Amino acid sequence: MQPIMSITAPSESLDFEVLLRVRAPNGSVQAAGKLIATAEQSGDIAAIDTWVMTTVLEWFRKHRTALINTRFICVNLSANSINDAHFLEETFSLFVRFQDVVPYLCLQISESVALNNLASTQHFISRVHHMGGKIALDNFGSGYSSFKYVRHLSIDVLKIDGELVRTMHAHPTDIAIVEAMVILARNLGMRSIASQVENINTLRVLTELGVDYVQGFLVARPQEAMAILGASSTTSFVEDPAVAKFIQGMGNTDKQSTPTLAPKQKSQLH
Repeated sequence: MQPIMSITAPSESLDFEVLLRVRAPNGSVQAAGKLIATAEQSGDIAAIDTWVMTTVLEWFRKHRTALINTRFICVNLSANSINDAHFLEETFSLFVRFQDVVPYLCLQISESVALNNLASTQHFISRVHHMGGKIALDNFGSGYSSFKYVRHLSIDVLKIDGELVRTMHAHPTDIAIVEAMVILARNLGMRSIASQVENINTLRVLTELGVDYVQGFLVARPQEAMAILGASSTTSFVEDPAVAKFIQGMGNTDKQSTPTLAPKQKSQLH
């Protein structure tokens, strides 16, 4: 699980993205890229996505009272899954079974998948919304037609392509592109998440641009579930003292200018 930090309430947010990992025979934990690629080729990826969602919903229901600062949990879905009728049937059955915690679930769909079939994607999004869930458009900005089509999708979050964020310091024009994405998200009533935030200068720029959330090694590396349960906010995982000091100052400024979220809004992304 990789924590995601709120820019407006850094010390009061503990949101995160669920990452699939594989434990090797020697006990080491490795990224699941090869497993996912193999599952997509064999047609088993929908079963894995269902297992991940079930596990996450069960875990969050069990520990919900300990995660008082968690407003949303991002879970990735593959292209094959959202086009699989059986997967969709199981997903919405899960939503009925876990209707008390579904409002905390934010399903991530990559931009390329969403734009490949706008009609079916929007139908899926509508059903997720009807049952209380949220949708994030991942890797936004990786394609040339991003801005043209995003207004046709009723999504909750734009997750800005990490490559754009990561190279902002080397390519100033990317700053203007990211700023346009943040403004677009705001004007469409969405929230923005910048991923792959790896240095303090990037964090400063993103803060100035008005990004809502940031994710990356600068803020927090992927964590075990027990570590998440033991934390009060994403700021608990910041390793660099200079970054921690900057975030603390940022939080103090926000407390003066931005109202604290009311308790009834804790389960909401916005």
